[in-house]
Amino acid sequence: MGLEEQQIIFEEEESIDIVAIVLRMLKYWYFILIGVVIAATIAYFYTKFTSAVYEVNTTLMVKAETSSASAEKVLEDMDLFSKKTNIQNEIVILQSYSTIRRTIKQLDFSVSYYSNNGYTLTELYHSSPFVVIYDSSALQPIDIEFNLELIDDNKFKLTSHADEIDLYSYKTDKIISQSLDFDIDKVYEFGEVIKTKECVFKIIRSPKPNIPFSPNLSYQFIFNSLNQQTLAYKKIVEIDLLRKDVDVLNLSLKGNNKNKITDFLNMLSSVYIDENLEKKNSMANNTITFIDNQLTKITDSLSFAVNRLQDYRSANKIMDLDFQSQQLFEKLSTLQIEKATFVSNREYYKYLINSINRLEGLDDLMVPATMGITDISLNKLVMELVDLNTTKLAITGNSSEKSFVIKNIDNKISNIKKLILVNLQNIIEANNIYLLDIENKINALNKELMQLPKKQQKLFGFERQFQLNDAIYTFLLQKRAEAQIAKASNLPDSEVIDEARVDVAVKTSAKLNQIYLIALVIGLLIPAILIYLDYVLKDQIQSRKDIEQITKTPIVGGIIQYKKPVTKVFIEHPKSIIAESFRSFYTNLQYFTKGKENQIILVSSSMPQEGKTFNSINLASVFASFNKKTCLLSFDLRLAKVHHAFDIKNDIGLSTYLINHSSIQDIIFPTGINKLDIIPAGPVPPNPVELIASNKTEELFQFLKSNYECVIIDSPPVGVVADGLLLAKYSDVNVIVARQSHTKKKALAAVIKELEANDIENTAMLFNGIKQSRIHGYGYGYGYGYGYGYGYHKEESNPWWKNLLKSKKT
Repeated sequence: MGLEEQQIIFEEEESIDIVAIVLRMLKYWYFILIGVVIAATIAYFYTKFTSAVYEVNTTLMVKAETSSASAEKVLEDMDLFSKKTNIQNEIVILQSYSTIRRTIKQLDFSVSYYSNNGYTLTELYHSSPFVVIYDSSALQPIDIEFNLELIDDNKFKLTSHADEIDLYSYKTDKIISQSLDFDIDKVYEFGEVIKTKECVFKIIRSPKPNIPFSPNLSYQFIFNSLNQQTLAYKKIVEIDLLRKDVDVLNLSLKGNNKNKITDFLNMLSSVYIDENLEKKNSMANNTITFIDNQLTKITDSLSFAVNRLQDYRSANKIMDLDFQSQQLFEKLSTLQIEKATFVSNREYYKYLINSINRLEGLDDLMVPATMGITDISLNKLVMELVDLNTTKLAITGNSSEKSFVIKNIDNKISNIKKLILVNLQNIIEANNIYLLDIENKINALNKELMQLPKKQQKLFGFERQFQLNDAIYTFLLQKRAEAQIAKASNLPDSEVIDEARVDVAVKTSAKLNQIYLIALVIGLLIPAILIYLDYVLKDQIQSRKDIEQITKTPIVGGIIQYKKPVTKVFIEHPKSIIAESFRSFYTNLQYFTKGKENQIILVSSSMPQEGKTFNSINLASVFASFNKKTCLLSFDLRLAKVHHAFDIKNDIGLSTYLINHSSIQDIIFPTGINKLDIIPAGPVPPNPVELIASNKTEELFQFLKSNYECVIIDSPPVGVVADGLLLAKYSDVNVIVARQSHTKKKALAAVIKELEANDIENTAMLFNGIKQSRIHGYGYGYGYGYGYGYGYHKEESNPWWKNLLKSKKT
């Protein structure tokens, strides 16, 4: 498989080592324990400082088709009381500012009372041991906390402080902002008037029995404005359809005091139903008022006509019309009644036009059906106009800013007004045509009347005037009676199916065992996720599998990390575990080189501080211990490190040999270890690459191969400089060192790619610095440090306290 395919596997198909992750989590068990302890502590304080949250519900049926209770024909004419209900509009009305404001006003949430046990603030709804009675005509400071401390049965201490306050008038419902300090710190008696320039109120003991002050609690109260309470509840009340197939609304509310939210929901339902009934009754009241005004006008005319008719009969001793006159009178009376109806309708049309054209609201508008006008289109348009106006009034509240909903309603109202005016124009024209026709018929009958005797003519005229006024009067009385009956039979369009109840309130906040269970899960999960992310996202080599995912190059050894600061660990601690790992490395190399007698082994890495020099020294020591004549070359010309391990001077070495200042024999030094010699790097040259590329290097390796069984080359990092690539052509095996938790995955992949690009064969991997743990028997911290100067980054030594922390972590 080529390197590019290996790289694809490394970047795109890297599998997750479950065992390694589990072992890593077990290794960092104390992080998980700390996470659990922190989560449990947070859960404990959460339960102490957080009040329980409850939810209550009520269901409300909204009738899609509403009507008055009577089914009589007389009420069917009054379509005012029969209409279809838009369920979405009703939801808007229920959640409107005006409806919620009226609800809160009914309940009186003007003062909130609280107790505090040192952990949790609890609202005392109808259960406070004291009551605040304020002067509604005076200003009161809102949204600031008053603290009450009981001194004895008759006295208490009241304290409060605020830098800037808002003063509120309960009478006018207005807020006045003040940038003044507010301070109260004084002892008062119960019932004593507390009067300052910012407030006037008194505090009395609760009139309810069995609500004493508790010595373990502190008490507070706050003045609330109606507007703020309305806005607060408007945000939290939720209204939805119970099911899509029924017109039943589910009203729900969450809060810390289940008694308070229960009362609110029940009052909200009651206010909504009352408002609906008031709206229907107001329509009937508007009709009755209009008819009463018309009756007032016609009553005087009727009385005058009756008196004049009676006076004429008495004066002329004539009681009834003759047969011919009676026939004319009946015809004329019929026409007069028809005329009266059209005249009455004309008055209503004028009233309707004036009402629509005025700028004020349409809440007192009377629908056509109440006057016996049966035009279906006109009745429907006026009814829709009344409904839209009612909805607008409900949701507008006290806000002058028009929302999208209000603007939409205004547009609909404007369009309906235009349609009504066009409709009225056509109706009035038709009404005038009918009136003209009736007038012509009346005039024809009047000509016949002129042929009657004078007394009969006068009596006929008086009778006709009386009958006309009496017909109008009777018609109006009938319509008023119908409106009164309709009002009496009105029923609300909604009804409560299930009231909100305290005993079925649901606790929505988590229970104690649930809170601690969640805390346990979070305490375990967060550290585990962090450990997992650290494992997955870390770019350093962590395991043998990481190397195998990057390259198919065989791994010939694994060197554990040694805790003691010793470089020649194989010589000084030959029975240690790390010495055994070097012996294993040596054995694997023998299989890799297939038993070659004269071996040249190059040791390099992808980057500095990966332990190549450390491994070169100890590998050379292993070969020498097996009685193989070995030479260790310090070919890292930029930063010589090998000579320090053997206390050999670096005055001459490879650099002086390569520039012909020394012979090969001059630069070979014994190490004091049997069978092991060393060639130091020598002084740092200005051109290491050029020197290594010279023929002198080849001569050197020919000499060494003839005189030594094994040659170990300590090469500079291949991933940093090109020296190692030049030396690789002389070696039989090229060992690339990868250090756990240090070697970058991408850097190692780049080195492997570079070696393959230069046709460097016989490459092997050495996994260095494998950290021991109680889990898999290896240890951390072999104490080896690598430093570079000329062209490399030099590793800084850590302070003693950092080393101490590091050793504790490992």
